[in-house]
Amino acid sequence: MPRPKPEDTSSAGQDSFLDVVTNIVGILIILVMVVGARVQQVVLTAVPQAAAKSETLRQELEDLEKTASMAESEIEELAEQTRTVATAASLAGESRMHLATTVAAAKVEIEKQKEATDAGKVAAAEAAARRKQLQAEIERTTLEADGIAHAAATTTKEVLAYPTPIARTVTGDELHFRLEAGRIAYIPLTELFELARTQTRRHSDSIASMANRIETVGPVQDFSLDYVIEAKIDQARGQVLIRSREWVVRSSSQTIGETAAEALAPHSRFHQVLGNITPETTVTLWCYPDSFEEFRKLREELHRLGVPTAGRPMPEGAPIGGSTEGSKSVVQ
Repeated sequence: MPRPKPEDTSSAGQDSFLDVVTNIVGILIILVMVVGARVQQVVLTAVPQAAAKSETLRQELEDLEKTASMAESEIEELAEQTRTVATAASLAGESRMHLATTVAAAKVEIEKQKEATDAGKVAAAEAAARRKQLQAEIERTTLEADGIAHAAATTTKEVLAYPTPIARTVTGDELHFRLEAGRIAYIPLTELFELARTQTRRHSDSIASMANRIETVGPVQDFSLDYVIEAKIDQARGQVLIRSREWVVRSSSQTIGETAAEALAPHSRFHQVLGNITPETTVTLWCYPDSFEEFRKLREELHRLGVPTAGRPMPEGAPIGGSTEGSKSVVQ
């Protein structure tokens, strides 16, 4: 039989070493597990506290962000208001400059208007003086124009050349004739005024009651005179001033007087009245629109006789009259 081999003692020693190592590793594993369990417990306990503190911090951060956002909004609003105020201040400065410029321009314009007004017053005074000089020319041209308008278009007329007229206001004696309905009639104004003066003297003891009353004298040669007495008391001189403020001549008919042909005859009533005049006497012809042709003929006769003539064109239906505010006749 074979002899049994002796046991190897080195293998037994290795097994013991491995057991020791295994035991140590198991112990280490157990220690790791114990330490891990404790660490997990510590972590799980600390996490809720840290999470609560983090939530608080997050909330505070959000509040701060909201506050910062509101502050930024307010700052932006204040900046916008500042820009608005600056713009308004700039516009106010421009408006003030514009207003100052406007006021200065208005002052200059007022001065110009004042100068223009003064110049206008001077021009008005000159125009008033010129008006009196042109009045005679206007009346003359009016009479000539109306005479031409009433003349027949197919009739050939002889045109007389008169010297250039120089107008002057009548200051001396004056004879008056009415030209109406193609007839010329002498108006005895001098005689009627004399009757009015006599009547006024006769009632001089009751002038106060007669003031502003209408009185009548005539008829004289088919004409009557209506006049208004005006009485003024001059306390400084102790006098009573009496005058006729207004007067109107009335005739009994439009057909009184002579036709132009009859008046131009050598022994007519027209020539009889002219026979008693002086070189200083002016003849005034009150002419209505229906008698311009007769006016032209009689004016030619008066020019031939060398008698100063004044024309008074009258509207149709208007009475012959005068007043203290009226104008005097203008002779050419």
